[in-house]
Amino acid sequence: MIKAILFDLDGTLIDSTDLILHSFNYVLKEHLNLEVPEDEIRSLFGRPLFDQMALYGGKERAQELVDKYIEHNLKSHKDYLKEIPGVKETLQGLKEKGYILGVVTSKREESARLGMQICGIEEFFEVFVFSNTVKIHKPEPEPVLHALRVLGLKPEEAVYVGDSVYDIICGQRAGVETVAVGYTPGGRERLRATNPDHWIEKIEELLEIY
Repeated sequence: MIKAILFDLDGTLIDSTDLILHSFNYVLKEHLNLEVPEDEIRSLFGRPLFDQMALYGGKERAQELVDKYIEHNLKSHKDYLKEIPGVKETLQGLKEKGYILGVVTSKREESARLGMQICGIEEFFEVFVFSNTVKIHKPEPEPVLHALRVLGLKPEEAVYVGDSVYDIICGQRAGVETVAVGYTPGGRERLRATNPDHWIEKIEELLEIY
């Protein structure tokens, strides 16, 4: 019996695509004089920011680039972050059905909470797992398993909803049910290839499944 529904954040509950692309391009251009194709940046969605920056600046400069990214990203939230239609109503509906809700994201706590607050959804969740909550990140199962330990639940009692291959693989390795969202900013074909348990085109469809 499903008791908890866990969510990725970026691209799943909040539309941060423009914010991420803007911040990514700013940092790489300003500090590495690099211009990276949008599709390439999108393919990295879901991975920890340190790992993303290490791809371009090497591990020796990754933390510096992460700090610059976060600084610029936090300043840009209100200008680039957008709500995803139907998210609040869906979260409210799931709460009314008695589900425990949680967020499991590769984002740092400060920026993740800011995004949730801007979109007015932070209050719906009982457990939060951020990039700085655990040391092992998606696609490894630890972030989802950590949330389950906090809630005192077994894998068969939870679902993980996400928009990237890293989300679905993480959920599968953790042994939970998985839901992929078709409005993903990343590649749909790659996401489908992970064979999630459910596929939805609108967040409201969760209310039909659970």
